[in-house]
Amino acid sequence: MKKTPWGKPHPPETPSEVEDELRQLTRHLAEDLDDAGLDAQLLVAFREARDTGTVPADAGFFLVAHILLAMADEALAADARVRALSGELEALERDSGLREDEFWAPDEIPEEWEALVLEYETACDAARAAFFRDAGEEMMAEVFLHDRTTFTRQFESGRRFFHGLPMLPSYVN
Repeated sequence: MKKTPWGKPHPPETPSEVEDELRQLTRHLAEDLDDAGLDAQLLVAFREARDTGTVPADAGFFLVAHILLAMADEALAADARVRALSGELEALERDSGLREDEFWAPDEIPEEWEALVLEYETACDAARAAFFRDAGEEMMAEVFLHDRTTFTRQFESGRRFFHGLPMLPSYVN
């Protein structure tokens, strides 16, 4: 129980006072930290929740994997191989006469473009796994690269802990 400046007990705070304090803290954090700093703080908090067993194992996996995937995706443009392949894809589309908002009909997609997309996606996955490793998540990187079914199953199980209903298939990597 808090004490007043005169030493007399102060009644406990009401939930609304606590919520207001948390909102103020959140606003201050958002003002003081850039997106990368906030992501780094979230990663620390999520690892703590996972490593201490505060949440079930899959929920902890989800928290850490989710923030790392978001951070890795933001860093993809810095990867030289990903950037080069992205440029090749854009050049191939432009050379084929496609405008920025156009796409080939399903039966007209060039095999060269499909092969290049596969190479691009593989490079993106390798860059994400490297990001995981750089962040100290070697096992997560290995599962992401070599056992995507297990990664997706664990990620989805953890996501459901927080969000309930399954994700739509179009959102699952």
